[in-house]
Amino acid sequence: MRLGCDLPYFSDPGEIRAFVQAVEEIGYDHVGFSEHVAGSRATEYPSFFTIADPWHETFTLLGFLAAVTDRITLSSAMLLATLRSPVLVAKQAAEVDLLSKQRLRLGLSVGWNREEQVALGVDPATRGARLDEMVPLLRRLWTEDEVTHAGEHYALDGVGLHPQPGRAIPIWMGGGGLENGGQPPEVSLRRAARLADGFKLMAPTGTDVDRALSIAERLREHAVREGRDIEIEARLLTQVTPAEDWPAVARRYRESGLITHLGLGNRIAGGTVEDQIALVADVERRIRPEL
Repeated sequence: MRLGCDLPYFSDPGEIRAFVQAVEEIGYDHVGFSEHVAGSRATEYPSFFTIADPWHETFTLLGFLAAVTDRITLSSAMLLATLRSPVLVAKQAAEVDLLSKQRLRLGLSVGWNREEQVALGVDPATRGARLDEMVPLLRRLWTEDEVTHAGEHYALDGVGLHPQPGRAIPIWMGGGGLENGGQPPEVSLRRAARLADGFKLMAPTGTDVDRALSIAERLREHAVREGRDIEIEARLLTQVTPAEDWPAVARRYRESGLITHLGLGNRIAGGTVEDQIALVADVERRIRPEL
């Protein structure tokens, strides 16, 4: 399994740089972060974050991370793709992938914040259909000289990107609700099995390894029916799982044969940048032999 962690809620660029350079030096394989473009006081937020938390825009942050690291995979987890046009997503992802020397893992999600979608001119009821239409367009824009498409939500007439990234950038998806412990709806699992290269489980699924493996098994079954393979990232919640149990959790995921990546849900653990670096270093030291 490959090991990753979350980028905590840091707004200061020095703290962001210090953390991501440290996790790269420690030996982590990937670092991920989520986004919100805008907040609204009309939105009811979960207890562990607020409208005032420092949510960075995905592609801006990816550019910064690419400039201050050399090896680690950079994962948008998740980009709220339907807030943007597919051409813009394809172009910005292509640029990040090129300039980072193919270190981008593009995680896409429909999001959950209705007011955010409305504020950016998107009908929340169309999010799933937009993502279904967008993903094949992204792959075409990365590999074809010209793309023509007439769909329900997007229309392109001989559109091409220059330069292209030189590969089909890995597309990951996610899904799940905070109110049900991160359980993804079947529509999310079926969409990922049909369209995605990987699926990242939500952090709350890390509270129950059996349930996480059950979700992974259903996802694999959907992928087999589609004639596809899919990678899956499970989560380890460092603030919930006792430290002495971390190796056993990693071992269970590895021995299942279902999980290809293990990610830490350390973002909401809090603390200073020094605290977070010490935490991820401790986790890596304890569980690396089990990977």
